[in-house]
Amino acid sequence: MPWLKCINLILLIVCCLSISACHYYQDYRQKKGTADVTEERAALMKIYRECLEKYENDPTISGERCGAYNDMLRKVDSAGNPQ
Repeated sequence: MPWLKCINLILLIVCCLSISACHYYQDYRQKKGTADVTEERAALMKIYRECLEKYENDPTISGERCGAYNDMLRKVDSAGNPQ
């Protein structure tokens, strides 16, 4: 009989720890997703700046060739900050 109470107590402790671990895992996933979006935005911004520097002498070509990066940055910003 005392073993049964001990086993029940151990199961209760394991369940409580599992539930709290789920909360921390969800928090980790959310922070990881935010970090991934931030890294992607930084990489796009770097490429966009390099493109603008490369074609700084010709604004028409700059707009054509670098416009795609600007569009992608807008999409990342709008997806990361839904309003």
